[in-house]
Amino acid sequence: MNDSLRVQLRPSRTLAVALAVGHLLALVAAATGLPSAAASLVVLGLALSLYHHLRLAMHRSALAVAALTLSADGRFAVADPAGGWLPAELRHSAVPAAWLTVLAARDRTGRSRTAVILPDAVDPEAFRRLRVWLRWRMTSPARGREGANTDGPG
Repeated sequence: MNDSLRVQLRPSRTLAVALAVGHLLALVAAATGLPSAAASLVVLGLALSLYHHLRLAMHRSALAVAALTLSADGRFAVADPAGGWLPAELRHSAVPAAWLTVLAARDRTGRSRTAVILPDAVDPEAFRRLRVWLRWRMTSPARGREGANTDGPG
């Protein structure tokens, strides 16, 4: 049995569209519900936010997570789009849903790395294995979760 899982991620067009729609809706709400001076500031903030998050979703930022490796012993590493690997710590929040997986990590430089993984960003089998891994294998004693699966291989 392989004790690690490596997942290569592609840029997600679905995530990019969702980000654009969400930011557009926020823009419309700000433009219709705020005075013009405040709306101008909000529009600027939304534009910067959209630019930043689209760069992450499309792997155009050095902070984007382009691949990840999870090991049975709890080690975790993320790769940037250039292929540079950094050891990281998987944070307490991991959402392995059927249509979405969210991983929050902090790399060794202290930077936060978040991967929002949708089905169009990963091979279907790798996506299934990642969700299973997160649900059943990644139980860290540091998390202190009640009901965590501790019967697995040590």
